[in-house]
Amino acid sequence: MNKYDNISRYIIGILLVLYIGSIAVFNIILPDKTFSELENRMLEQTPRFSLKHLINGKFTSNYEKYISDQFAFRDFWIGVKSESERSIGKKENNGVYLGKDGFLIEKFTPDIKRVKKNISSINSFAASTPNLNKYFMLVPNSVSILKDKLPVYADDENQLVYIDKVKKTLSNNIKFVDVYSTLYSKKDEYIFYKTDHHWTTKGAYYTYTKLIEEMGFIPHDEEDYEVKNITNSFYGSLYSKSGFRQINPDSIQLYIPKVDEEYNVKYYDKNEISNSFYNMDNINKKDKYTVFSGGNHSLIKIKTNVNNKKKLVVVKDSYANCFIPFLTGYYSEIYVVDLRYYTDDLSILIKSNEINDMLILYNVNFFCKDASINNIYK
Repeated sequence: MNKYDNISRYIIGILLVLYIGSIAVFNIILPDKTFSELENRMLEQTPRFSLKHLINGKFTSNYEKYISDQFAFRDFWIGVKSESERSIGKKENNGVYLGKDGFLIEKFTPDIKRVKKNISSINSFAASTPNLNKYFMLVPNSVSILKDKLPVYADDENQLVYIDKVKKTLSNNIKFVDVYSTLYSKKDEYIFYKTDHHWTTKGAYYTYTKLIEEMGFIPHDEEDYEVKNITNSFYGSLYSKSGFRQINPDSIQLYIPKVDEEYNVKYYDKNEISNSFYNMDNINKKDKYTVFSGGNHSLIKIKTNVNNKKKLVVVKDSYANCFIPFLTGYYSEIYVVDLRYYTDDLSILIKSNEINDMLILYNVNFFCKDASINNIYK
């Protein structure tokens, strides 16, 4: 019996050595990748060596990240890990829940200090612009609206608490547009993607009707748009982040007004002008959501054929990318600012262009974490 035990140990040992050796060889001969299509992010590259970084531990830390990102057949092993965990009943991975009906839902983990700082910055900006009509829309995420899709053990912070906190502490000079009930009443419709952290264009449409009424305009009926399906193969950010596979892809729709609207779009960071807010080439990319405006930009100017001399500035995160086309029929000019990339003084932009109205649009998850919102007031 001992003889066969020894043989099996030798075989296992040899197989283990062969496996480790082959992986080491592949790690050496395979070229480094710069971008992961599956995870939709840039990958770590070989860190530069210096004695200083070695002593303070920065080099070893960066090298570990590099090895993790460039490990041979990394995408395959990520899939194996997530599927094995899924087979034993695990419903959460890397901050993403595997919910009912194939929904991937991002956890809500707010930074309380960040929320207070963001509100303070917005209130300071409001005080400095008393003559500007300001509207604030804080969009709840699927973790709040689609609570019935969450695993039974999911225990996240209540987004409604934070929405209410923002509403109560915002300056009286800002009109808070509460869209929670609007979205919740439509929760059985396709208002959030299953594999991505964004809302769908249909979700954006429903909140547009609420906002535009608050602004004193008349919203268009859904029948006033041609709803155009442009893809049925969209795998979004949560699919990439979670590692969960065997999930059905999403579809993306555009709401095209049946009455022709003419406008041109200037992207200041790329120094490009287009006659469309949609970048249809991006439907062939991994991140198909970038079909809306080609992704995020520091500053965009939309000049329309509306002759009312009304001007709007939208300060936003990526949730606004599919929302903004609904506004083009109401303003002669719309300026779109992303504070993650816009480094100039926002008040100067508003004053120099004689802008009348302002919309601040963020999703709750982003608003409760991101520091760039402080850039609104300088």
